[in-house]
Amino acid sequence: MFENRYPLFNSGRLLKIDMLEELRNFPREFFNAQFKGYSDGIISGCDIEISDNYIKILKGIIKHEGVIYLLKEDSKIEYICNNKLMVLKVKFLPEMQDSDFRINSTEIYLSENLNSEANELEICRFKLRTGAKLRINHTDFTDLNTEYDTVNTIYAPYSAYGKSSLNPEILRRFGQELLECNLNEAWDISFVISCVQSKEAIQKEIIVSYLVYKLNIEMKDYSNEDLYYYLLNVLHSMKDGASGHGRRGGGKFKKILID
Repeated sequence: MFENRYPLFNSGRLLKIDMLEELRNFPREFFNAQFKGYSDGIISGCDIEISDNYIKILKGIIKHEGVIYLLKEDSKIEYICNNKLMVLKVKFLPEMQDSDFRINSTEIYLSENLNSEANELEICRFKLRTGAKLRINHTDFTDLNTEYDTVNTIYAPYSAYGKSSLNPEILRRFGQELLECNLNEAWDISFVISCVQSKEAIQKEIIVSYLVYKLNIEMKDYSNEDLYYYLLNVLHSMKDGASGHGRRGGGKFKKILID
């Protein structure tokens, strides 16, 4: 049966173990129920800010091997200009236990290894030239994958139902730019609305299904990089006036002057 047990700490009452256990278990059980079936990856937050020579990771929630990890305070790490592609990673440390706690902890560090091990999760990557400043403010969808001096979150896995997916901010920018086109197909309108409104990562299957329809590509499990470039292809086609799927339309109306 459904129930809600809320411990009452009234004056004069004994503090019982089961009252404290209720406080301990409720948040964990809530998170486990809410994100059951979700993949490993960034659930919420973990946004990036740049301050002087530091990368700051804002508070957030990530999931790894079924365990929920909370970043309760903003964390920052110093970066340097070395003309190398660097990856900001979260490394999940072995579980520890003492007489009072079972502890699952992590460390955040920069690495030249582009591949993430089973106990690692990528937050972002960048390649900074000597004398340049790292930036996070992108000018448009194409700029999200600028090679130099720009924070890139395309490769970071975001937790979604089933399989990990793209950063929702990437899809939100895609949707906002596609809205500037003259949309007249249900697939475009429905997908754009999802991109712009969704606060969570959109399921990878939905993204792939849209791309299969627009570009006639094969239905399979694509990487985040693949998804980004296919979305970029769609955006360029729509801005050039091609709706995809072998049809014309979807561009801006052209003016015809009649004398």
